[in-house]
Amino acid sequence: MKLPKNMTEEEVLKTIEHIANKLCYIFKFGYHGVEDMKQQATLFALEGLEAYDEKRPLENFLWTHVRNRLFNYKRDNFERPDKPCLTCPFYDPSRSKSYNECTEFSDKAECNPFSSWFNRNSRKKSLMSPIKMSDMTSGGEGLAFTNSSLLGSLANEEILKLVDRHVPLEIRLDYLRFKNGLKLPKPRRDAVKKAIYNIIKEHGLDG
Repeated sequence: MKLPKNMTEEEVLKTIEHIANKLCYIFKFGYHGVEDMKQQATLFALEGLEAYDEKRPLENFLWTHVRNRLFNYKRDNFERPDKPCLTCPFYDPSRSKSYNECTEFSDKAECNPFSSWFNRNSRKKSLMSPIKMSDMTSGGEGLAFTNSSLLGSLANEEILKLVDRHVPLEIRLDYLRFKNGLKLPKPRRDAVKKAIYNIIKEHGLDG
């Protein structure tokens, strides 16, 4: 993870947090709440660090970068409930000539506009589904809680906050991707799990 010259990791993270806290309220939409958009803004900011050329203040650069990314994200992921059938000449809402409201296709999956609409909205509904703490601490050797069943939702929330504060900068981008259910190569995913487990263990919450 690239750090700008003359800035510490703490200063960079503080700048990112400030930007994320501001923009998350502006760009929240649908089932993407404030916390969801804050995480997305943080992810975009960390990705933006790689392109920072230090020709202007970091905060100005990241503000523009994250704002533009969030605008595109909201545009691309805002579910559009109106299916294309409504303006189609084969639409048969009364089902007088069809059993599925379509006089052209017996299987609407064969209709390209409908299939594209359905797949697009299905993907949008699945985005930003936070993974559970049990998922973050299991699935790898030595990465599972020995008493995970004893941890209630409140405790898990506190542990997540603890991990958020202490995860190393060099894997923070992968951590956020992992936390938000995005795909990661197995070695990087395992590295994130190991870091999470080590943080939990260091704070005496592993047993």
